[in-house]
Amino acid sequence: MDRLFIVPLYCGNAVAPALTQSNVFLIPDKPRPMIRFVPNLYFMYREHAPLDRFAAARRDGFSHAELCYLDDLDVTDVKRAADEAGITVLSFNFPPGEVEPGVARGWAALPGREAETADLIARGLEWARILETRMAFAPLFGLKPDGATYEECEQVLIANLTAALPKLEAADFTLLIEPHCSKDFPGYVLDKIARARAVIEAVGSPHVRMLFDTYHVQRMEGDIARRFLANRDVIVHVQIGNAPDRHEPDAGELNHLHFFRTLADAGYDGWVAGEYFPAGKTSEGLAWMEKWGIPRV
Repeated sequence: MDRLFIVPLYCGNAVAPALTQSNVFLIPDKPRPMIRFVPNLYFMYREHAPLDRFAAARRDGFSHAELCYLDDLDVTDVKRAADEAGITVLSFNFPPGEVEPGVARGWAALPGREAETADLIARGLEWARILETRMAFAPLFGLKPDGATYEECEQVLIANLTAALPKLEAADFTLLIEPHCSKDFPGYVLDKIARARAVIEAVGSPHVRMLFDTYHVQRMEGDIARRFLANRDVIVHVQIGNAPDRHEPDAGELNHLHFFRTLADAGYDGWVAGEYFPAGKTSEGLAWMEKWGIPRV
């Protein structure tokens, strides 16, 4: 049971300030696992050129970084920039397939695009070999086409992931699937935690697991702490971004400090990635880490 400590602040003749998270502390009776935060260099450090973001993250005290899409970057240049900055690439996004706002958002669950999806996965595994990563995010699943049902699209996704298993197993690699907020991307094939879990269970391999993103889950379903705990057995990676504006975890409707305590109490020892758009300068926005006692590693 945690003990509540209220730290008195001497204010002279002034009215004492209201209690806030800065002067109320929960002191655990026993040590808890440390939250390991990693910046996502697609969302964060956007004030720097893409290949300069590794050095910027290192200057801020980080040893690892997560990537999103590599876009037109050469993967060998990305690896060189990370190595020169002393940054280990933790994860990245496989090439997504066709992306056009409101028109297309990937192929991996679309009937008739199986060959293209297999090619995306093969290319992604080659990038992973160069970047020396052991997990990445699957190609985007797509927007439901006219004439198809969501269930039919999910069956295509299951078949594509199952077909990829021999390559994933040979590389000892984990492919992550993530529900996306269909309020932001109308028609996206997979937008709920329960459906993502059903896909994972149908594939039936430890090489396909779930990415839990607090922004997407809050926007679609809410109740993020209980949803995390209910699916803890298939979740191996966490991303954070506060709703509704997808800024720092201490700015928005979500209580991420409570969520971090949920992770710690559940024994989660994976990484927590910052997939949020800083409201201002990235480095200045990291003040939430010190406020909540989260070290930079």
